Amino acid sequence: MFAPGIAQVMDEFHSTNSALSSFVISIFILGYAFGPLFIAPLSEMFGRLYVYHVSNILFTIFLIACGKSTSLGMLITFRFLAGIPGSTPVTLGGATAADIFAPQQRGKAMAVWSLGPIIGNYTSTAR
Repeated sequence: MFAPGIAQVMDEFHSTNSALSSFVISIFILGYAFGPLFIAPLSEMFGRLYVYHVSNILFTIFLIACGKSTSLGMLITFRFLAGIPGSTPVTLGGATAADIFAPQQRGKAMAVWSLGPIIGNYTSTAR
């Protein structure tokens, strides 16, 4: 959702570096990759519900900070930080399904849960 507006962002911060514009877009994925390293152990120590709530709050705060950024460095930093709590649903989704459903029903629950990313990926690449 951010990529179509990168030209306006780069104009706003007076930058013409195309490599930097790609980095601004992809830095979120780097945070998304590092997130599970922190989120999974925290969910085992403090419980999944607590981690879900804290992650939602942090994700919202970091996205607001992205919108209020006054420099490209700030935007890159806050996009990275937003990626970390942004990975919580994918990181904890399978474990949450295992917590909620009986072992006999987990296969169906995981199949339904995995449809979200699959359909999302399909619709974003189908254009």
